[in-house]
Amino acid sequence: MESQFRPGFDVSQGAGGRASRVGDVAAPRSSTQLPGIILRIVAIVLTFISAVVMGAARQTTTVVGTDPETGLLTSVTGTVKSTYSAAYVYFVVANVLVFFYSVVSLVLSVANRAGLASMSLLFSIADLLMVVLLFSSNGAAAAISVVAENGQQNLAGWDKICYLFGGFCARVNAAIVLSTVASVAYVILVVFGMANLRRSL
Repeated sequence: MESQFRPGFDVSQGAGGRASRVGDVAAPRSSTQLPGIILRIVAIVLTFISAVVMGAARQTTTVVGTDPETGLLTSVTGTVKSTYSAAYVYFVVANVLVFFYSVVSLVLSVANRAGLASMSLLFSIADLLMVVLLFSSNGAAAAISVVAENGQQNLAGWDKICYLFGGFCARVNAAIVLSTVASVAYVILVVFGMANLRRSL
């Protein structure tokens, strides 16, 4: 009696048919997977450094001048910290949040070897939120840095301070630049995500 079991046909069809079940829709394998992982690693490193540099930014400076009333030399010591500005604090919080998300998304993207389309959609939405968060915090911090560099006498009577606290301003500007590069990395990730979703339709 001839056997009805045909391993060469049935087994291969069974293994290949598992991904076709409802809920297991897989997106096409894309050459953007490795660049996406690299970009997430770049974002992890840059947001971590940005948060640390901005959070630790402080400087104490002593200014020596002449007292206009007595004519004697006098010294004034001033300290500036990033925590004195709400915009800088927001910058640190935003970069910390993006850092933790980047770590989690990197682990999930590596684990998602099947390239499920549902995961790609979630990553694209979350990555877009990270872009918004980074650009908003970078813009707020950059605005305060411009005031610290040039002052704002006409509007608020704020004096420029970077000529006295040059080291502080340099660290703040470096943190903003690094975070901006991280935000660009996430913009590229969003573009990759949209391209992958388009190919999966």
